[in-house]
Amino acid sequence: MSSGTAYWLDEPYEARAPLDGDADVDACVVGGGVAGLACALRLARHGVDTLLVEAGTVAGGASGRNGGFLIAGTALFHNDARARLGAERARAVYARTLVAQDEVVELAGELGAAESVRRVGLLRLAVSEEEAEHVRSHAAALRADGFPGELVERDDLPPALRRSGLVGCVTEHDAALHPVRCYRALAAAAESAGARIVEGTRAVAPVPAPAEGPVVTERGRVRARHVIVAADGALPALVPDYADRVRARRLHMVAVEPLPPAIDRLVYARWGHEYLQQLPDGRVLAGGFGDMDGERSYTDSDDGEPLVWERVHRYLREELGLDAEVTHRWAGIVGYTDDQLPYAGEVPGRPGLYVAGGYSGHGNVPGYMCGRDIADAIAGGPPGSLFRA
Repeated sequence: MSSGTAYWLDEPYEARAPLDGDADVDACVVGGGVAGLACALRLARHGVDTLLVEAGTVAGGASGRNGGFLIAGTALFHNDARARLGAERARAVYARTLVAQDEVVELAGELGAAESVRRVGLLRLAVSEEEAEHVRSHAAALRADGFPGELVERDDLPPALRRSGLVGCVTEHDAALHPVRCYRALAAAAESAGARIVEGTRAVAPVPAPAEGPVVTERGRVRARHVIVAADGALPALVPDYADRVRARRLHMVAVEPLPPAIDRLVYARWGHEYLQQLPDGRVLAGGFGDMDGERSYTDSDDGEPLVWERVHRYLREELGLDAEVTHRWAGIVGYTDDQLPYAGEVPGRPGLYVAGGYSGHGNVPGYMCGRDIADAIAGGPPGSLFRA
């Protein structure tokens, strides 16, 4: 068993060279996950001289250690988003994430990574009567706003899910993602467009705004007119303005040996606490039980809790009937906010410093969208993000 190594990252990779001395650029992106890469690619295509610095390897953080869900919306279910944000804003946010989702799918195809995205749909599964009522409300809210959302009654659920599930809501547009292959293709595209990417180059916290000094790294200093910190779980440490608004949190995942086909969609169960997918080769990847981890989950250390990993495996084995040996177990660090909405844009009172993060475990689509929108704003377009900075 590969403990600590994410399944997605368990393949050969030759890292890029670190920064070698000082640099002077138009834009410095801190973080090589989906938001940072989307931002760097978009900036480069706008003709902005861009340098991206990554402490580890591209897609080696939360963007390569998640469940591989490319799903529309935010961490809020759509009926909850309507209640919290108002129907008009909730509808606008969901519609914008659908556009971003389509862009990622199309971009993966353009970059020769089409196999990294599979449009299999998402099934949100209720496992209690209270949740079943909420799932029905969720599907109704999606349909009321003109979005796909189909109810699946218990008798029509796959047998493995029928054991505990009562009803589901299917969103066919959602996709399974191999995040590392997709985002490393994104990195190569950013370089082809003119951006420079360095790995093994950690930015020293706190990251200053351009007028406050250069971005300091272990390998040199970077002077830039625009600095974008796209770091999710590391955001509160790198930009302390967000220390009381974004909390780093670890989420646990396991991968098991291949099994016969049992799950044909992405699955969110028990209010999204558990999530899983089955790959084309039969391997099942699953995560969850963050509520079992409790307050201990709020940490910036990716040292996992063996009891949580074991509980995820037991969930597969006992509750879904998917019994296979664990081959990988890992934890990823993400950023959670109180209202489950991310931060994206220029930091108030600190011109030229931008942030993207706090996706609350739901970063693949919103992260791409936030990075793209920040780049467009820097390049002279209107501030496009629907989220706050």
